Amino acid sequence: MADDFRSKFDPTRSRADGSPAADPPAPASDEAAEECDAGDKAFSLVSADRRQKLMVEFRLKTGNAVALAYSYLVSVGLDPSQSIRMDFSGYEVQLAGRNLAPLFAALVAQRVAVVRESDDLQAEATLPKGATVVTTIEVQNLATK
Repeated sequence: MADDFRSKFDPTRSRADGSPAADPPAPASDEAAEECDAGDKAFSLVSADRRQKLMVEFRLKTGNAVALAYSYLVSVGLDPSQSIRMDFSGYEVQLAGRNLAPLFAALVAQRVAVVRESDDLQAEATLPKGATVVTTIEVQNLATK
């Protein structure tokens, strides 16, 4: 009897006619890793058909990284002098660079998975003129201020 109950409600078991009860679960995070590993781009987006990200990761040139939860994002501001300021209730994040409007729009929509800091001279030499480039990421813990 217990087996009969499990077969009705266990999505991994097959039906009586031999067909699978449900599609197998999707692979864990291979696709998410591909989205986050976007090469030289200043930031990576989550595609529109995916759920919003829970955290945004800031990768520094030094190799250090900080991830902050979108649920604590209180405000995002775009300064015309090419900077973005974010308040993560307890942390303040400042991004500087060029052509940051697309990054700002994606942050507001909570679609950014990773923001990468890059060297200004290298970005100027290798990336197109209109590309989004983040040259400085400053993350400040307001509790230690």
